[in-house]
Amino acid sequence: MAKPEKRQSGPQMSSSRDDDIELIRGKARLKLFRELVEDKTVLRVFLLGKNYERLTIITEIRKGDEEYFLVADYPSGFRHVAGNEGPWRLRFEFTGRDRLPYVFRTTGGELVPEGLLLPMPSFVERRQRRRNFRLEPPLGTKLHLGAEEKEMEAIVYNISIGGALISFENIKEKKPLLALGQKLKPLRITFPDSDGGGPVWVNIKEAIVKRLERDLVSHRYKYALQFTDISSEEANLLQELIFKYQRKYLRKRHLLDG
Repeated sequence: MAKPEKRQSGPQMSSSRDDDIELIRGKARLKLFRELVEDKTVLRVFLLGKNYERLTIITEIRKGDEEYFLVADYPSGFRHVAGNEGPWRLRFEFTGRDRLPYVFRTTGGELVPEGLLLPMPSFVERRQRRRNFRLEPPLGTKLHLGAEEKEMEAIVYNISIGGALISFENIKEKKPLLALGQKLKPLRITFPDSDGGGPVWVNIKEAIVKRLERDLVSHRYKYALQFTDISSEEANLLQELIFKYQRKYLRKRHLLDG
């Protein structure tokens, strides 16, 4: 992972204490974008001034006479929303190898056969406060609570490296089964077979109930869990699975080659 240089070492990175943001510049910035290409990292792209948000990847870095350019895979429906007005003002968000959120903006650009050709920004913001991308997992993903003899099974509505939103579909609840602030352990998340290799599960040592709400339609309670104790090996596996399902989603939208 491209590690931003310390502020006192030179002008390539500065920080904002008010927003707790690091600005990645120069060679560190270029290395970061090369990692995005290598990893096929999924980015969220927003067309500012329009109600438009899609997923894409950076496929190429091009060297111009005096600056670098990025090639982003064409996001679906972009031409229809962007129209002929310009210049485009775009905002990109992604999660880096360090699991921290990054943000950058570009202005200008043009459509090319490979997608969107965009000027490389002069800096990328690295957010110091962790914000986790939440994914709607594949149908059939379950979360199991407690020991085997007293195990409870829940549906997983969405999941991130830091937590999950769950509900007990097959249990009638006149009142919540879990209490706000309650600690749960152990837990196991089971993802269904998707590649012919059988189901995959992730073990979590402990979680805490951070929020609960009642669905107005189904009248079931939903519980937001925060994972408070998970090994680095299991966290890495969970992150890999989240990235994997993100990419599958993109392939379905014809944003990645199959």
